[in-house]
Amino acid sequence: MNGKTPTSQPHLTIKADDEVAKGRFANYAQIGHQAEQFVIDFAWVQNDIGWLLSRIILTPAHARRLATALHENIAKYEARFGSIPTGTTPPNLMVQ
Repeated sequence: MNGKTPTSQPHLTIKADDEVAKGRFANYAQIGHQAEQFVIDFAWVQNDIGWLLSRIILTPAHARRLATALHENIAKYEARFGSIPTGTTPPNLMVQ
């Protein structure tokens, strides 16, 4: 051992209004990017109409960390509950 204590992640408290903390169900996500940002739109789609629920803008570095975390969590989920079926892909919707 090198005698150093392992560094730990700082504690982070995130506050949210009750309405935000409830969450929203999205069954569609659309991702776009430019040189300095990734944009993820979450929507709820019914038939051929979709409603934009949230737009999240990330730096490329944070988008990479999110993709890694999502990949790791999907692997853990599938190890516990089995493979996730991909289902059908909704039509490409225009966000207005």
